[in-house]
Amino acid sequence: MMLSRTRRFAALAVAAAVLITPLSAQPGRAADTDNVIRFGASLALTGGLASEGTLVKDGYDWMVREINAHGGLTVGGKKYTVEIKYYDDGSDTPTAVRLTKKLLDEDHVNFLLGPYGSGATNATSAVAEQYKIPMVDAHGSANTIYAKGNKYIFGVLNPADQYATPMLQLAKEQKDPPKTIAFVREDTLFANIGIESAAKQAEALGMKVVYNEKYPSGTKDFSTIIAAIKAQKPDMVLAGGYQGDMIVITRQIREGGLGVKMLGFLLGPTVRGYVGTLGALAEGTLEPTQWNANMDWHDQWFNLSSEQFAGAFDKEYHYVPDYHAPQSAAALEVFYNAIRKANSLDAQKVRDTIASSTFESFYGPIKFNDGGINVAKSMACIQIQHVKTTGTNEQQYLPVPVWPAKLRGSAHVIYPLK
Repeated sequence: MMLSRTRRFAALAVAAAVLITPLSAQPGRAADTDNVIRFGASLALTGGLASEGTLVKDGYDWMVREINAHGGLTVGGKKYTVEIKYYDDGSDTPTAVRLTKKLLDEDHVNFLLGPYGSGATNATSAVAEQYKIPMVDAHGSANTIYAKGNKYIFGVLNPADQYATPMLQLAKEQKDPPKTIAFVREDTLFANIGIESAAKQAEALGMKVVYNEKYPSGTKDFSTIIAAIKAQKPDMVLAGGYQGDMIVITRQIREGGLGVKMLGFLLGPTVRGYVGTLGALAEGTLEPTQWNANMDWHDQWFNLSSEQFAGAFDKEYHYVPDYHAPQSAAALEVFYNAIRKANSLDAQKVRDTIASSTFESFYGPIKFNDGGINVAKSMACIQIQHVKTTGTNEQQYLPVPVWPAKLRGSAHVIYPLK
């Protein structure tokens, strides 16, 4: 059936109106109607990254309670509480993208909090940019997220190319330091960036790279890879990937008699499940960390030191937090600071205020460069120690900071591994 000329013109006019409507104006933001500022987050609450995703959610939820316990936020003389609308993306990046759009189109959240992982964060950052809604990222460290000219994406954490630095610096400081090193990593955005940077840093420090290979996601048995590494007789092995793989790699390296002096991971040993699963096999393993309760940081808004945050969180959730929870909390605190200063819920005004933010939190100092990277803080290195004497109750297990020296204090470094 053909449309009349008038009806065709009307249809074209409607279509044109839709196309030229700014995307930022399409979703209605509901805060003014019920005095609630809503944040949205798609998280890996099931699937392969569920262990990490659950820690992320705990940190977000803790900060929501803290803000509301302090009276919420006052904007334009009106008081608001804060809430987070969550969806479970099942550790699947395309699903995270779809759910992030749903948060904006159907749930009309005011602002976005990042998902878990660099892949999901990189993909959902395109949605935030399209809608011109600021998203503060707590758990996507891939440098590529911040190298695309994004204007609405801000990350509170150090980027992936800095992860290996604390472990390699610790290695360099040892008497008879490692001279050869092997790298293995999952073929993912985070691990590829982290390990490629690590290899360059190791060579700059005078170490010889004797093995550097990637494996596909979903690999279950690493015995062939471990055998290939063993044949090269490295002094140090550094692996990149997510916790499940790192547990298997640790077990196969330790039980396979690799005999390395140092064993480090971009991620894994501090996440709940690692020590509990591996027990004594975890002893001496290293991981860079974005945060530790021993760090000398103090929050200017909530009057909490890093140690006090850890205590308050433990009281609420009954486990000692690793860096995931304070990292999540810091992302929400970036919004807390910006909304207060902007005295507005306008997405553009809040975005502009975030971009110029400088403040101290229990997670560390916050200041963003033009790419949205927090350039105010550095990373440290922890080691799993005393597993045999303290047991593997991960509810209270606390890794030992071993680098830099000011954090290590009187603690020692297990080196070489036995």
